Amino acid sequence: MAISVPKRLFKRAVDRNLLKRRIREAYRLNKGILYKLLQKKDQKVILVIQYQDRKLGDYHSIEEALILGLTKLIEKLAD
Repeated sequence: MAISVPKRLFKRAVDRNLLKRRIREAYRLNKGILYKLLQKKDQKVILVIQYQDRKLGDYHSIEEALILGLTKLIEKLAD
């Protein structure tokens, strides 16, 4: 898994690192929903998460968006 926060959206490294930490933690807590399907189907996935919002998001909004993205990915993989 890789995380990308564009420098052109967040000039300060402190802000980029904060967002990456929040994304990493949200993924760590919610990766189980993806792992169950991958183990069942015996598949592997390379996942890249890119932050696109222009403002600093709080942890809960990042977690909601991550869960939404993971569920969409699971639906695509389930087909």
